[in-house]
Amino acid sequence: MNSSESQGKHVLFISELPDNIIDSELKEFFKDYESDLIIIQIDRNQKMYDLFNTRKPKATIVFKTHEKAEEARNKLNMRRLKGKALNIMWHERDNSVRYNNKSNIFVKGISLNANPRDIYELFAKFGEIISAKICEDEDGNLLGYGYINYYNLESAEKAIESLNKTKFMDSELEVVHFQKKSERLQPPQENSSIYIKNIPSSHAKIEDLKGIFSKFGKIIFGKIFQDSNERPYAIIVYENAEIANKAKEEMNDKKLNDKDEVALYVDLLQKKSERKRMLTTKIGDINNKLNQEFKNCNLFVKNLPYDLTEEKLKEIFSKCGEIKSVKISKYLLVTKVKDTFVEQETSRGFGFICFTSEEAANKAKEEFNNKNLPGYENSKRPIIISEFMPRNERRQYLNKLQENQNTGFPYPPGQPFAPPYMMPMPPRHFQNRQPHKNNFKKVEQQQQHQQPPNQIPQNQINNNNNVNTNNNVSSSKEDEPNKEYLFSLDNEEAQKDYLGEYLFKKIEQHAISQQKNLTVDIISKITGMILGISDIKEIYDITTNDESITARINEALNLLESS
Repeated sequence: MNSSESQGKHVLFISELPDNIIDSELKEFFKDYESDLIIIQIDRNQKMYDLFNTRKPKATIVFKTHEKAEEARNKLNMRRLKGKALNIMWHERDNSVRYNNKSNIFVKGISLNANPRDIYELFAKFGEIISAKICEDEDGNLLGYGYINYYNLESAEKAIESLNKTKFMDSELEVVHFQKKSERLQPPQENSSIYIKNIPSSHAKIEDLKGIFSKFGKIIFGKIFQDSNERPYAIIVYENAEIANKAKEEMNDKKLNDKDEVALYVDLLQKKSERKRMLTTKIGDINNKLNQEFKNCNLFVKNLPYDLTEEKLKEIFSKCGEIKSVKISKYLLVTKVKDTFVEQETSRGFGFICFTSEEAANKAKEEFNNKNLPGYENSKRPIIISEFMPRNERRQYLNKLQENQNTGFPYPPGQPFAPPYMMPMPPRHFQNRQPHKNNFKKVEQQQQHQQPPNQIPQNQINNNNNVNTNNNVSSSKEDEPNKEYLFSLDNEEAQKDYLGEYLFKKIEQHAISQQKNLTVDIISKITGMILGISDIKEIYDITTNDESITARINEALNLLESS
């Protein structure tokens, strides 16, 4: 990328920060540019799909000028903060620039004593770098490899030609074009190692095991270990895979002595990731088989009383038919009692009941749905029963809802799940909100002079550009949120509170709200639905775009009418 292409950019992006980073530490890192900065924002938000694959915090740094941003990027890139080298790059609107593999190179053989900044400067000689990542462990120690992504292919090829097979510090570099794992031609690896457990105490020495297993072929390595429960297991490596397979076939499920209570378990040694994948597949197959077998027999029950036990729930529903299983979802509630932390298993208020027949499940729905359970007549919430939906089907259903949202079709009524942005409740200060005092007269005038609903065609309600401009939201600068102030706020709750004020006002004054005479309660619900979106930037875009607000209002009204 030449200077003309980068001209005007003044926003930097840091892809990975230390987990325990705080705002003041990042500000200190950029202290030489304090007078040139507009905003430093750390993003710690985790998406739902990140719960088991946690991502590092990211940061966005907004400068006043392109020149200072470029100077900071060149000067501070790959320098350490809290022991980690920071990968600083331009904030690209088009992410495809960052993921262009043609100009991305893989560097192997980096000296473990090298400084990431020195590596960056070495490769920066050949052209402008999009991003540089010198891989480290959790303690900041180099792992010996990294990735350099250039803006153009020529720079990447020059770096490969000049640096491949050259010595840097005490190690020889290997510099090649980056390839995705799926693109690499890897020969199949033969497994010549076996894993042994259920070892009897009479053969708890590696010499004894080697004496037994050496009859199949030459043993290269053998050792006995202990698991977390101090049970012995062994790993034996043979000369080739053929010997290992023969040892597995003959010794698996075989007792070494007649006195042994348990037979040996012998299998080919697997990596942890391979074993996890195998077990996940096996469990998934079992679950799919059970889901098909009991497809219409499994019920999801919510609004259960918190003191209800699984035994009591089974007793109540067993009169509808034979029950295969009952499960109430629980979590550990930690409380402090007399300076001591106490863990207590607590119900989440929902559970699952699986009958052995579809007739029994249908009978249970007819008998108990939208009613209080016997013995819990004083409960304020009647239970709600629906058919259980496996995770993959539920994901497909939610994707279908999203497609309906994008195409403008109403959501299917009577379904147990709502679209993702409907899950959160409206912020507390919106639930009982009243119109602003300056709007009372305007609301009264609108109610007095309101036209009958049929006088405005439906296509005008659905298209904000076609509605009479006298009824539309006014778009003065005072009615728009301040973007710089918004992203200077410390947390997501404060940002949503700030956007919510503008959003509620715009929905309240919208032509659809006036035409349909929407109550404050309905307007609050629509506001809460929009604020339930996890991405603050998306909420900001909706708030500042009249067409987006119109589409969201129509979608929300369709959902509220069908629910």
